[in-house]
Amino acid sequence: MRKIISASLVLLTVAGLAMGCQGVGKSSYHHEASFEAKLIEEIEINNESWEIEFKRSDSSNIIIACDGKRRDNKSAPVTIDQEGKKIVVTQKDQGGAMAGFTFGKKGTIYISIPDHEVNTITLNNDAGDIKMKDVSAQNIVFTNHSGSETIEGLSADKGEFTSKDGDLKLKDSSLNEVTVTTGSGGSYITDVTSPVMNITSTYGEVAVKENEEGKLLRVETQSGDIAVSYKTPPASLKLTANSNSSDISVNLDGFKEQHRTEKTVEGTIGGASHILELRSHAGTITVK
Repeated sequence: MRKIISASLVLLTVAGLAMGCQGVGKSSYHHEASFEAKLIEEIEINNESWEIEFKRSDSSNIIIACDGKRRDNKSAPVTIDQEGKKIVVTQKDQGGAMAGFTFGKKGTIYISIPDHEVNTITLNNDAGDIKMKDVSAQNIVFTNHSGSETIEGLSADKGEFTSKDGDLKLKDSSLNEVTVTTGSGGSYITDVTSPVMNITSTYGEVAVKENEEGKLLRVETQSGDIAVSYKTPPASLKLTANSNSSDISVNLDGFKEQHRTEKTVEGTIGGASHILELRSHAGTITVK
């Protein structure tokens, strides 16, 4: 009986701590700022833990809205500043050591951007999840630690995505050049049109689906699996696939195998004017 009472007291203490961490010293925080888009060339976001949502705007202005919780009424959890032709958005967690005990969603930063008005969007993200839909810009530079990235309908000249642990999902987009570098997170590229793609992963899997034939698709992983599938069968391709796992499968119409070993497959389709290079030190490789 004494053990049951002790266990109950422990549970009540933990529950009380969780409720206290959620509720004590917190108040609602809402803030919005608007900028004339033609006067802005770059948006930079430095984010610790809030969610970030980018979307297309029908307005001629860039609108940034923040909706969340604050712990310290003397300072704002998010600051929005204009530095010449650059907007800088900074989110910092409040509460010192207790900030790590906050449960649930802390807040969201909404960024609405008119088509083709902004040259560069730079995001430095720690743990917040990232969403982007139907945004157009010249350059996208995302550096992410552990948040998930879901990007759909992006139109850009160059996209650079670096992530340590978070997954990247890039879908229904068009870019002239894509560079992806990940640690343990997966890279899921679906129906993306890009002449040049370079994808590097340490442990995460890489899946390029509904791919259109481009000038260059290069994928390299340490131990992650690689899967590439084409929306339309490629007409002119030079393929090189290498894996120490000895598990390589190529099923493409018109593919002429020129060289095969236990760990390597090489071959061509048509005039072989485009390049597909796949390398995994320990993972499987599938092409179809």
